[in-house]
Amino acid sequence: MPRPSRYDWDDKRDICWQLYVEQRKTPKECVAWFSNHFNVPESELPSARLFRRQFTEKWQFPPRRERLTAEQETVVAERIRQLWEQNLGVKSIREALEDEGWELGDNEFQRIRKKNGYRRRGDTIGAYGIVEEEHLGAPGTGASKRGKGKKRKADQLAPEQWLPIDDDDPTIGEDPSADALMLLQQQPAHVLTPEEQARRAEYLSQVQAHSDLALANRKRRRRIRGYGHLPADDPTLAPRYSSETTLDECKAYLQLTNDLYTQMRSDYEQICMDMGIERKKTVVQNGLWQTSKDRLIRENMHLSAMLHPFQPDLDKKAVAVDVICADVTKRIRDSKKKFTVGGANNALGLNPTSSKEVRKQFYQILERDQYTTRLACGDEHWAELRQAWYDAVPMLQPVVLEGEPYKMKCVDILCRDATKRYNDDAVRRDPSRRQYQQSTYGPGPGSVKANRKKDTPNAATAPAPEKKKAAPKKRGKQAATAPDPNIDPALAPYPNPVPAYFRLSPESRLIGNHPRMWLGELTAPAMQALQAAAASKAGAATVTKVQGVISNGGPGANGEEAPGEDLYQIDNDGELQVYLEAAGEKSTFVVCLEGGYA
Repeated sequence: MPRPSRYDWDDKRDICWQLYVEQRKTPKECVAWFSNHFNVPESELPSARLFRRQFTEKWQFPPRRERLTAEQETVVAERIRQLWEQNLGVKSIREALEDEGWELGDNEFQRIRKKNGYRRRGDTIGAYGIVEEEHLGAPGTGASKRGKGKKRKADQLAPEQWLPIDDDDPTIGEDPSADALMLLQQQPAHVLTPEEQARRAEYLSQVQAHSDLALANRKRRRRIRGYGHLPADDPTLAPRYSSETTLDECKAYLQLTNDLYTQMRSDYEQICMDMGIERKKTVVQNGLWQTSKDRLIRENMHLSAMLHPFQPDLDKKAVAVDVICADVTKRIRDSKKKFTVGGANNALGLNPTSSKEVRKQFYQILERDQYTTRLACGDEHWAELRQAWYDAVPMLQPVVLEGEPYKMKCVDILCRDATKRYNDDAVRRDPSRRQYQQSTYGPGPGSVKANRKKDTPNAATAPAPEKKKAAPKKRGKQAATAPDPNIDPALAPYPNPVPAYFRLSPESRLIGNHPRMWLGELTAPAMQALQAAAASKAGAATVTKVQGVISNGGPGANGEEAPGEDLYQIDNDGELQVYLEAAGEKSTFVVCLEGGYA
């Protein structure tokens, strides 16, 4: 006997006809409708694939959409070309076609775009297909077939130190394959002359001297991270003014994770929309600025707890709230004047193909020059590179001669996009160039964008991990690793929080009942992280004394056979490092808490 059907379709035909044929719902949308209408989890319903097979093979429903005829496809392709020439994104093109009465399926729309070449990202390797031209097409390499059809990621906008530019194409490529990465690394590099190397070295030394002098005279703000070829400043330096407190320091003062920080910004942006606030200095006089911050604190439970009158460092926390709120208003203003590559193309009279060719010319100029960073290049040499670009692209020369500010800003957008793509490919060829990109470490949780997608070693360059039996994690060696003495320990957190025991000192003065022993987590080998973990169970408490416990193997204090303990005072990050090395896998701290409540 045949196996009985798992699902009963007999009484569902009329409903499915109405959903699939009349309402033109997809099989996936039909599954969602049945789930919502009958209050049944989708996991207990047939899959979208089974719905489609039932519709087409069993019931032989007519297709939801009629396929385009050859004449209709020609008309649609021409319309897509017109919209594509206007630098519209894929979503905008689909919406325009639907408004005009053309209902295309996703596969049919993508097929027409691919067939006629109306796509910004082609099947090439390297930005603008430069590596494709120089390597994949080379006879005898055998790489043409291997590279054909590979999506590339070099067209994505990369290093975080540059402003975000949106080219209105949501298509995101996949990571380059091993062959693609090898071709990128094999791309010949242009050798600098000794004179040019000496010029760049001398210029960088002048930049460093000028930077040091400006810092000594308080003419520039401190650098908490390296900037291009310039190192970070002393991490103990305080900002010149409270408004120069960094966003990461604000997160640390307010004990904000990136999720809490994002939520706080979203809440305040809504408050600004409700109260009509776009700039701090225009509303600070009438008290609206303080009113908006008070509302934010009142409606945000975490901020309410952080700014409780019993909490310490209220002045720093108030500054942190002010800096974050001012940054939110700045982003609101900037979002209204955001430039895109598509908008720049329209202003300059370029379609996507000609725009790509214009940017490709500057990419090749940067490659011949062995460009690294704008800082190392210098303003004079950068102007020479730009002039060489104008000379190589005739369509830019009238714009430059006219000198209209808006159009020159559009030229800058294309220049910046080409530079970012060049940096992307340069890092793939030589991973050591990542030193020119901004660090993501700070006293707080670091950049939201950088932590959203952690960098992982590429499969083509990183050796395959050996399979080993799982072993218990040993924390001793990890904690004992000596950090770079030039880096603030708070800027080098542990990959994962490290557990530690905490004991309450008898000298503590707290209101309420506090546990005598508890577990905490060290997020970094720094006193700041240690104090945060020690005070995690006491609101507004201050850590006044920390001692590390080391077992000495002797008799206990009361004569029992339990091993005795030695206590070592810990006052700074260096002493904490020494203690963690000596404690090995088990760290225990005796902490004195004052001024808080349990």
